[in-house]
Formats: sequence, structure tokens, C-alpha cells
Amino acid sequence: MNTILLKYVVEVEKEGSISRAAENLYMNQPTLSKAIRELEDMVGIPIFRRTSKGVIPTQKGLEFLEYAKDIL
Repeated sequence: MNTILLKYVVEVEKEGSISRAAENLYMNQPTLSKAIRELEDMVGIPIFRRTSKGVIPTQKGLEFLEYAKDIL
């Protein structure tokens, strides 16, 4: 697993929005969304629940994010 992907999910959690996180990461939103989906497929859990107001970490996503922050 690439640590860049971990940076992506941590930024998305911090912002609560894939669009705002993409701006902060100097990338476009579709590219970041795809990377997050690929990471979720890789680890086998949904990290975020997508809503009309942004993204919210799932319970398992919160656990994953803690590990990601420890690694970073």
C-alpha cells in the first residue's frame, strides 16, 4: 500500500469533503474519488460514507484512519 493513499484519506477526513481535500492536494475531485474507492477495495472496507453534505468516516473507517495517522 502506498503512503500517498493514506495521506489522501487523512486529508479527506480532515476536510469532510472530497472536493475540498482534492483542492488541498492539488488534484481534481474525480481522481481523488477514484483513489479512495481503490483503497477501500484494497482494504475491503468502506472508509467513508458519502452524503449530500460531504463524507463521514464509517466505524471501521475511523479505526483505519487511526492506523493511517500512526503510520504517517
